[in-house]
Amino acid sequence: MNADVVCVGTSCVDVLIRGADLSAPFIEETKQAQEVLLSVGGDATNQAIVLQRLGVNVRLLTGFGNDDASRFIQNYLHNAGVDIEHCTISDNIRPSISVVVISPDGQRNFIKAGTDIRFKQYTVDLQAVKNAEIVSLGSLFISPFYTAESIAAVIDAAKSNNALVCADVMMSPRALGLDDLKEVLPGIDYFFPNEDEARGLTGKTDPDEMADVLLGYGIKNIIIKRGKDGCFVKNSAERFFLPAIGDDAVDTTGAGDNFAAGFIAALLEGRDFRGCCEFAAGTAGVSVQYVGAHTGVQSRKQVEDFIRKKQAAI
Repeated sequence: MNADVVCVGTSCVDVLIRGADLSAPFIEETKQAQEVLLSVGGDATNQAIVLQRLGVNVRLLTGFGNDDASRFIQNYLHNAGVDIEHCTISDNIRPSISVVVISPDGQRNFIKAGTDIRFKQYTVDLQAVKNAEIVSLGSLFISPFYTAESIAAVIDAAKSNNALVCADVMMSPRALGLDDLKEVLPGIDYFFPNEDEARGLTGKTDPDEMADVLLGYGIKNIIIKRGKDGCFVKNSAERFFLPAIGDDAVDTTGAGDNFAAGFIAALLEGRDFRGCCEFAAGTAGVSVQYVGAHTGVQSRKQVEDFIRKKQAAI
């Protein structure tokens, strides 16, 4: 069965801890936490789960090993209704396990063993990309998108069927420069860096200037995520700031992935640029009210009701 949206990128296991003061020394053997949650994560994985809950026919292309962490992720995704039939399985792949410590203001810090170097480069099933209306790269500079060639292969497969291409980014020691990607960036239709990532890529501090640099490399539409300050959006015809939708955050883990999923769902529905950004902001607004990257969003109606309620209160 063909999927309307194909998400390509990483998967991992997340152990989320809320309400434990890890800044204080361990006086006793045990520290109490308000909540400990075992879940899955990874940009593409989070996007796929949220898209499925928004009613989108979605496929995830990621890599699994033959270890317990991989089996946990596969079972989780199967139960979530995400198509994982075309994923790569290899003994060379070991998804990372991250401990996410959530502070009282909803911000998070990560504890990881090493880097994602254990998550080896793998070959994406390009036939599984074709026939999708939208292909989402989640994210550039992490597996499998370490090189310009690996990015180009997926973009070319998507464009062979006239699909739209969306991309997020995660800055890492393996991050390439914009000049390294100048041949592939024009294939990206919608780009979702956060403000720190856009600054790191462009060397600029003003969102307008960041967007201009990225547009200059041929990307069609720039959406710079700004956390509680909303987003800045620019293309050749439009430029606007959009405020965040929602209250104080409980947990911001995966907020950017929820934003991207909401944008993609609205884009698939045919909404205009501003409408896509508003639905994206509403999706992220729901997500940060709950602990976990994809615990909050359960349905399209939930997000629409949330947006309607928040806009009515203005």
